[in-house]
Amino acid sequence: MISLVLPGAVLLFVAWAIHQEQSVREAAVRYAAFICFGTLASSTLLSWYHNYARVLCASVVATLAIWTFGQPNFQPGMMESAMAFLIPLNFALFAATKEHGFMTLEGAFKAGLIAVQILLVELAGDSSSATLHTFLRFGEHSLSWTWMSWSVVLSFTAVACFLVVLVCLRRTSVEAGLFWALMGVLAAIGHVGDPGTLYLFGSAVGLVLSFAVLEHGFDMAYRDELTGLPGRRAFNEVLQQLRRRYTIAMCDVDNFKSFNDTYGHDAGDQILKTVASMLFGVKGGGRAFRYGGEEFALVFNGRSAEEVQPFLESMRDAIAEMGLVLNGRAHTGKAKGPDAEPSLRITVSIGVADSSGNHVRPEVVLEAADAALYRAKEAGKNCVRQ
Repeated sequence: MISLVLPGAVLLFVAWAIHQEQSVREAAVRYAAFICFGTLASSTLLSWYHNYARVLCASVVATLAIWTFGQPNFQPGMMESAMAFLIPLNFALFAATKEHGFMTLEGAFKAGLIAVQILLVELAGDSSSATLHTFLRFGEHSLSWTWMSWSVVLSFTAVACFLVVLVCLRRTSVEAGLFWALMGVLAAIGHVGDPGTLYLFGSAVGLVLSFAVLEHGFDMAYRDELTGLPGRRAFNEVLQQLRRRYTIAMCDVDNFKSFNDTYGHDAGDQILKTVASMLFGVKGGGRAFRYGGEEFALVFNGRSAEEVQPFLESMRDAIAEMGLVLNGRAHTGKAKGPDAEPSLRITVSIGVADSSGNHVRPEVVLEAADAALYRAKEAGKNCVRQ
């Protein structure tokens, strides 16, 4: 999920809008520091509690940056330039690595890496660090609109582009949160000498990272990691919210165990993801869920079984006719020659029941849909039964 894209942009826009409006800004800056470090502390504690090392480390780095650049009478120097250069590189590292928790060797490595960078930043203030000075001041005189050197600006730009790619590829809240947090840090440290505005953007950073933790926790609890569909827990909650007329359809991938045994579990996972994407796009207002194993559920609120039948048949036909690539080989149901791989055809069986008649409770409708699915299997599979 990347639902943090809009909230992240909104939070930074609000911080910018407050900065632009003089009267609102004067009222807000009195509390900006408290809100800033309060939200950053919140993101740190939430990520610690949920054992999300990537967000925890990003919160620590952002807090150190805001604290350093928000000091009264701040004057940018080599130490600050070194720190600004390293901030986006940390975010890139946190985003690129997988989440293994904080109390692991990888989590300890990230914490140790932050500590080592603090020592390096201190060394950057030493006038004897000539090589580092030259690198950090590269192109500095060409930037009249900011105190940051070209190396710092390029570091932020390259990592921002990298995070955008990760957001598009992985589509999770953590990468989206890290991207907007990095943009918030950039906006904050761009206002050195103006602690009020710096803390306003720092508050947005803390909120973005806190939302990233909460949304990631929601995804873990309610969303199936493999297919990206809402999981069993989300389905059970939706059942309790159903009222009056609705239809439940249970879908099962035909011969899935045989596919797993023949092509391997990686191929089986690919089949499930492909089928899930087709179910997600079902017409008629249906909501798709991963029920368990190779079984999926569709909920059509406000429609009868007869009304959703055409949508289910159309979806079933599309799944049966689609081409598929497994393990790097194309399978479209037709052999391409004497040496071609065996044809592979994915089909689903669907059982449908609605809330009409004696089916007055969602649990009863679900049982009826399960029974209809069993009849579809007995009828030869690749069909829809009520």
